[in-house]
Amino acid sequence: CSPSASIPNPRCAMLQRAPRLSSLAWRCSEALCRPPGPALPSVHAASEPSSSSRPLRLIGGSLPGVPSRREFSTMSSIKDLPSNKKKVTQYFGMEWFKGRKDFEINAQMIELPKAPYNPKPYKLAFRKYPGVASGLGAEYYYREGQKSPVTYYHLKSPASGDMIAVGATDPRAVDARCIDNYVKEKTRGYATQIVLEGRGVKAYFEPKFPHLKVRLGVGAKVKDLMQYCLRDPDVEVTCNKKGDVVVLHGPNKARVGTLAYRLLKVMTPRLLPYTGKGAHFAFHPIRRKAVRKK
Repeated sequence: CSPSASIPNPRCAMLQRAPRLSSLAWRCSEALCRPPGPALPSVHAASEPSSSSRPLRLIGGSLPGVPSRREFSTMSSIKDLPSNKKKVTQYFGMEWFKGRKDFEINAQMIELPKAPYNPKPYKLAFRKYPGVASGLGAEYYYREGQKSPVTYYHLKSPASGDMIAVGATDPRAVDARCIDNYVKEKTRGYATQIVLEGRGVKAYFEPKFPHLKVRLGVGAKVKDLMQYCLRDPDVEVTCNKKGDVVVLHGPNKARVGTLAYRLLKVMTPRLLPYTGKGAHFAFHPIRRKAVRKK
């Protein structure tokens, strides 16, 4: 970009006409206009005076012949930032499940090579279940759309007793949750608990089953819930001696859940989120609300 250049460079002329160019941009223009020769020393942002202490994000790179260098706005680790420190909050597990976390790798998961196809007959993996599991029938065991087709054999003998053998080429197919749930419902049934909380809230039988009484507070009117105890004859309703837990036990989840929800609606007053008095299912507490101040 000197006046003695024999062939004018249009890029050099543009830089000469531009007002208030920084010395760094002028050095970049010199590197562009200089004829090819020995390698030039790299241009660093640290050699130029800067009014702010924050370093540049990217230097060069878009200009040919000028080395590029990437610099970050902060060099501190994510583990040292205050947003990642443990703090006490109203939600359990905030310091473990939320917050900023650093990643060890930024690469995508590589698909591992699959095993070659084996045309030979596969081995069947069997698992024993009680004979009551045969109640699912062929509609379940021989249903369409299975990735690993399932077969079952119902065996009755003095040696093995009443049992079925469920087999499939995939060992995970015989450990179906549906079969376990069906066996549990037929053998032990399903139960749920309704927990009563608050001062003066109590459930009791007077004098005995099925005369269920519930009181939802001190001085509150006693409710008679005998009709709910007799609604489903296969669902048994009991309560503990203290009167704060009502247990419903029945053959399956649908019948027990229907009766339990109807009992819950009767035992739950309108001001439960504010006062905390009333009933809720076990392990499912009602979210409390702040009392409105006048």
